Amino acid sequence: MQKIKCLLFMGVLALVTLLANITAAGACGVFHYQPELPESLAQKYD
Repeated sequence: MQKIKCLLFMGVLALVTLLANITAAGACGVFHYQPELPESLAQKYD
């Protein structure tokens, strides 16, 4: 019984880790979006 609990716990941890990775990857995709810089601002920073 102890071994079954351990295996079940490890499976749950693996699923939670997978969910955390998927969530983090989705957030990174949103924050890495960089819109085009308007010409007026591009000239200001050159």
